[in-house]
Amino acid sequence: MTNIHTIERKPRQASTHPPLLLLLHGYGASEHDLFAFADYVDPRFYVVSARAPLALPWGGFAWYHLGGAPGNLVPDAASRAQAVKLIEQFVPTLPERLGTDPARTYVLGFSQGAILSLALALRQPTALAGLIASSGYMDPALMPSELPTALTGLPILQLHGTSDEIIPVRAAHMTRDLLAPLPVRHSYHEYPIGHGIHPDGLQVIQTWLVERLAETV
Repeated sequence: MTNIHTIERKPRQASTHPPLLLLLHGYGASEHDLFAFADYVDPRFYVVSARAPLALPWGGFAWYHLGGAPGNLVPDAASRAQAVKLIEQFVPTLPERLGTDPARTYVLGFSQGAILSLALALRQPTALAGLIASSGYMDPALMPSELPTALTGLPILQLHGTSDEIIPVRAAHMTRDLLAPLPVRHSYHEYPIGHGIHPDGLQVIQTWLVERLAETV
């Protein structure tokens, strides 16, 4: 398995086997892109931000290669499949390595990271206690032919900008429609912004994570 470079922040409020929040950045960014979230989430979280494995020639990193143009991006099927496999192998190893609670692993994925987070949730839901998908979408090509029974009740928070020029909001609506008939606990929010996270969305994320921890006490 390819070694994934991470940066980490231990819980500000120490506990035995703390909950884990894994951050997965988008195309062209790095592990530092989302790491500021560590200062805003519940202090009980052990926060880990992962760097995608593919270094781009102009800087930044990617989980898989893209073609096309903004608004109509085309995933490279081979590197996308490798990325899904990598995430499926990587995420379940984190609790043992970090000493976190394996029943309380949450993922916050942005853009390409959100796409992989949603794929992981539908393919390997036992690895997650919940996920936040921002500015991404559920790639139908990554949906398993048979959904795992463990998917039932999985909390999913989805956020998107109505003026997103990279991944149009119609992709978010498609994702919302794909998730609607599934036995997950899905909530959807959109904001009048482009490809990013609205301040109100940050507040929703903070509240959502606190609510999830309250369910596990």
